[in-house]
Amino acid sequence: MWRRHRGTATRREAAEARHREKALAFRPCAECEYDIRTGEGERSCHWYACPYLPEELDVFCPTCNYDFFTREGAPECGATPRCEYAVNVAPQRVANVRDWTAMQPGSGDAVARGGPV
Repeated sequence: MWRRHRGTATRREAAEARHREKALAFRPCAECEYDIRTGEGERSCHWYACPYLPEELDVFCPTCNYDFFTREGAPECGATPRCEYAVNVAPQRVANVRDWTAMQPGSGDAVARGGPV
């Protein structure tokens, strides 16, 4: 029988931490003008969304495309988003985008300090 030691990260937690670190190291293509915080801007690859964006930084609902970072769009689950994604996934992804933004050069803007959410 396995015994869990208190204070020891599980394999899943360790994997999640590695994925988060990798996501925070994300750098957009040099010629790309796509802003992951707003979902706007020209993408040099001409894809609808950045194909290289790590999942941990994607703040758009996979069902209705509601933007949890800027709170733009019309969530299908009501005026106050309350679906599974909104409750369990979006808060961590918004926090990841805030952390990622704070790490970017010239991040002294309002979005980096807390943004619209």
